[in-house]
Amino acid sequence: MQCVFGIDRFRDRYFPSAADHFLTCSQLHPAKCMLCQLHKLANGLWSGRYAVLETENGETCHQRGISPAHFKAMVARDHPEFASMRQQDAFEFLQHLNKQIDIAERPVEGGALNPTSVFDFTTEERLQCTKCSRVRYTTQKSSLLSLPVAKRPLAAVEGVPQEFEPVQLAECFDMMTADETVDGYMCPSCEQPTTAKKSTRFATFPKVLAVQVRRFEFVNWVPQKLEIPVQVPQGPIELGAYRGQGLQPGEEALPETDDQPPTDAQPEPVDESVVAQLESMGFPRVRCVKAVKKTGNTGAEPAMNWIFEHMDDADIDAPDSEPQGTAAVADPAAVEQLMAMGFPQARVERELLQSGGDANRALDRLLNLSDDVTMDNVAAATDPKDDSAS
Repeated sequence: MQCVFGIDRFRDRYFPSAADHFLTCSQLHPAKCMLCQLHKLANGLWSGRYAVLETENGETCHQRGISPAHFKAMVARDHPEFASMRQQDAFEFLQHLNKQIDIAERPVEGGALNPTSVFDFTTEERLQCTKCSRVRYTTQKSSLLSLPVAKRPLAAVEGVPQEFEPVQLAECFDMMTADETVDGYMCPSCEQPTTAKKSTRFATFPKVLAVQVRRFEFVNWVPQKLEIPVQVPQGPIELGAYRGQGLQPGEEALPETDDQPPTDAQPEPVDESVVAQLESMGFPRVRCVKAVKKTGNTGAEPAMNWIFEHMDDADIDAPDSEPQGTAAVADPAAVEQLMAMGFPQARVERELLQSGGDANRALDRLLNLSDDVTMDNVAAATDPKDDSAS
């Protein structure tokens, strides 16, 4: 939290106005107000009152510091892991924190003061069919970046933990933006399975780029951290080489297609034994099934890698498609709950339908996906006039 509040947008949002918020907050119990706790934490970190060395019997002994117990209880109240005293992953906590701040800030001037916007950026995915050479560009909003890392073990020494060759941060960005081969891609132009190349680059850059380096592997299905040194330059880091350029002169775009399956299509089979393995590790079933499908039923390890590569996808827990031929209705209580956060009713209902009625997944989509993106995904599945639903 000291790193987060060291960012000027967080400091300026919560420290100068702390006293005013304490006087005007309408919440009966400040311990239940996220904004109260954020202002209080900012005041504790930036006022300087707690950065004084304490003295005892005329001798300097320790710095008083702060213990934000109420803040921890507030931010972790709906998360069983973060509410515990167990050691947690900092990247996952930052994701959770940003979501809680988004919820708290949305009713305040429509979210205009939300400091988490400093993390926001957009990625550009380029997909090219290797047969017809046509391309498709799509963009996705994100706020945190997970980077792959090269694993190059050094010579093993008995009795000493495995050591690895240092990796430059630039190499991690190179791996992220490198072409990835997609086998069995159904090209809408060739109208047959082909091979495609996919790459991801930045469409926009954030003011503050929050990065996680995936330094772990699975041993007997248990994630184990790898002590791979990642060397970060001391000076400015040039990211211009990783910016996407969009459709270029001479490139021909792939035709747009409706991703909804035909009504008579049979459900894609999945290996239930692999799904069970993934579920035993604590992942939701919908995520496990999606991972197995996306990796073509090739086993648990590829599915596991897919899950970790797409952990920050807003729709990772959304079903691939909604059941056809039935008129789905969003839960009125969930609709009312999300509308209270400032979202319009029509969009709330669409996201609830797209998320299988799960309010938490719908909230993730509302916070991370633009209205234009989600409307196209849902319209075909919910429009009663759609021929595919008849």
